[in-house]
Amino acid sequence: MLSYVTRRLAALIPILIGVTLLAFIVSHALPGDPARQYAGINASEAQVEAIRERLGLNEPLHVQYCVYMIGQTCLGESGGGGLVRGDLGESIRTGFSVAQDVGARLPATIEMVAFGMLFALVVALPLGVWAAVRKGKLLDKFCRFISTLGVAVPDFWLAMILLLVFFVFLDWLPGPVGRLPIGATTPDGPTGLYLIDSLVAGDWATFRTAAKHLLLPMVAIGFPAVSPILRLTRNATLSVLNSDYIAFGRAAGLRGAPLYLKYVLRNALPGAVTMTGLIAGYMIGGAVLVERVFSWPGVGLYGFNSLVNTDYPAIQAYVLLSAVTYTVAFLIVDLVQSVIDPRVRLK
Repeated sequence: MLSYVTRRLAALIPILIGVTLLAFIVSHALPGDPARQYAGINASEAQVEAIRERLGLNEPLHVQYCVYMIGQTCLGESGGGGLVRGDLGESIRTGFSVAQDVGARLPATIEMVAFGMLFALVVALPLGVWAAVRKGKLLDKFCRFISTLGVAVPDFWLAMILLLVFFVFLDWLPGPVGRLPIGATTPDGPTGLYLIDSLVAGDWATFRTAAKHLLLPMVAIGFPAVSPILRLTRNATLSVLNSDYIAFGRAAGLRGAPLYLKYVLRNALPGAVTMTGLIAGYMIGGAVLVERVFSWPGVGLYGFNSLVNTDYPAIQAYVLLSAVTYTVAFLIVDLVQSVIDPRVRLK
């Protein structure tokens, strides 16, 4: 398994180089002048040109890409920097290191995506199994309706509807102010995940508040994932239920939970695991609009603001993070499948 992981990680290198090149070209093709935005509308042309020179934007594009990849060595100067050394550059918009900005915002996105995926699995897996067991009955029709609805409803539109119902009309849950109320003290902890850190610290008041703020974003990003997982679980379960070994198990007297949990669900899981990994990668890379609606301070909102402000280093870092997330998700899916399904061999 170790050699397999090593080969997959090595194959990741040319993919990421291609992603960085594509992100660099696309970001520099966007309309707008980062130097002008950085300087402000009242800055003179001389001031804008000075900022452009300081940011290295006056260099040819191939030189700018070389500096982004390997640092000031491209310009014949001493010093570190460059993506190969783990330096994502400095954000034009915030003035801080892009790695520092992303690191500060990544836990917020991970928390939202993790609980959104947990919500999707808790809903989709049992519904998918029972829809297959009750094929053609009312429950099956309801599950197919939910599956169709999940495909048809965009996550950002669902986010706005949830806010309209549960915040504006019913006033049951907090509005789009982020992870905690404005001015609230953030919980101390090593993970940056407010629910985990407040739970470990025994701060139940913060835990309840953070949970209330997380509930709507979690449902908004998790509900669209219910549809493919439910549909795949239902189809896989139907295939398993029609197999010879299930017929033999029933003939041997197996009924109810032992049959469905030990034999049916386990054999229907590999397909759902594959879909879960792909959706998790999509969620982290595509959380932009949900975070925008809820003012959720994650990497999605950071990427959105960077795009609006033509912040080249931040845009490139966001695209790179999305690509890494997808490829790592594929790798994890392969490893998990090899564990839960002995028929799968890593080669």
